[in-house]
Amino acid sequence: MAQQTRTEPQVTALLAWLRRVALSLLFALAAGLIVFIVARGISGALLFIEHQELLRSATAALRNGIEGLPTADLRAARLRAEQSADMHMRIGLILAFVTAALAAAGGYLWLEQRAARDA
Repeated sequence: MAQQTRTEPQVTALLAWLRRVALSLLFALAAGLIVFIVARGISGALLFIEHQELLRSATAALRNGIEGLPTADLRAARLRAEQSADMHMRIGLILAFVTAALAAAGGYLWLEQRAARDA
């Protein structure tokens, strides 16, 4: 009987700790998602500006006909646009992961501090 009462506070403490860990992970997920969405929005605007070069090259090639194709170099412009889009995606993911890691650590420390203060 004494053993059962001794383990109950341990189980309660473990469940409280798991709850704090889960909450800090939820904070991290939310923060990372928000940062990723904002970064993709900003990079989308930047990509739109960068893709204007590709559109100008395609317009020039269509306007000049077959003679305009060698000077347009559409393949190089398309490859630059794809590389830029990949780079923007990587930057957004890196920012999201860094923010999520910081939010997880900060949230966990904040929740632990509150739990220690309340105890």
